[in-house]
Amino acid sequence: MNKYTIAQFRKEYPNNDACLDKIFKLRYTNLVCPKCESDKPFNRVEGRRSYFCPSCGFQLYPTKGTIFEKTTTSLLDWFLIIHMQTTTRNGVSAKEIERTLDVCYKTALRMAHQIKILMANRNTEPLTGVIEIDETYIGGLMKNKHGKDKAKYKDENGDFIDNKTGVMGFMERGNTVRAEVMDDEKSFKERVRNNVDKSATLITDSHLSYKGLNKEYNQHEVISHSEKEYARGEYHTNTIEGVWSQLKRTIKGTHIHVSKKHLQKYVDEITFRYNHREKQAEMFDIILSHVV
Repeated sequence: MNKYTIAQFRKEYPNNDACLDKIFKLRYTNLVCPKCESDKPFNRVEGRRSYFCPSCGFQLYPTKGTIFEKTTTSLLDWFLIIHMQTTTRNGVSAKEIERTLDVCYKTALRMAHQIKILMANRNTEPLTGVIEIDETYIGGLMKNKHGKDKAKYKDENGDFIDNKTGVMGFMERGNTVRAEVMDDEKSFKERVRNNVDKSATLITDSHLSYKGLNKEYNQHEVISHSEKEYARGEYHTNTIEGVWSQLKRTIKGTHIHVSKKHLQKYVDEITFRYNHREKQAEMFDIILSHVV
């Protein structure tokens, strides 16, 4: 597997100008001036994040409308953190960004979240083939919470309510994985219908919410974990369960805690890294391409 090393990164992006040039090239290919229709190459405006047409002086701002538009953090620092995100298995914490760039924690956290947004899956085509489907739940155990915190998780009758957040994943064998936080009232079946083509072969556990999918899909194989069954020939959910292990290691080991509000961003980060695990050298450019 090819690697995109920090030495290569520093050679390619020695300063802010190189970073701005990269964004400009990503946003404007085969550029024709929208004002005078000249096809002459635009030139950089010294000291500003803009380029001008040599024929009429019309200016373009390549960071406009991107996560870099109003940032006071240098583009080189942004690019460095994006590179760090492509060379780690368990993510980069906001505290690590804070220490690396010597910025405040609020700035570091915002940068981390914005980069995670760029990692979000943009392919909405239904998955096909053999699909492993499974769900996991993220959140601390109630018994481990402090007394004052437990009060937040009581209903009007004084009973404890579930404080975990569900995540459902869909693994297309030999291809990609996608996952979504179950933060609305959609049923399990609705989520399956929204993500998987009817021609697919489904593999799930024996959760009752999956019952009846065999009538809608080409094939539905059920692995009964409650009966100590974990694989039946080629039918298993071990691959998607491996993704859940990576998600939990990342949250517990790197970020310590993730709120329900931002959980989807961390799920997107894990699935992005899994889907491009054999393309580490390309991950940096893929993330940057999502800027525009």
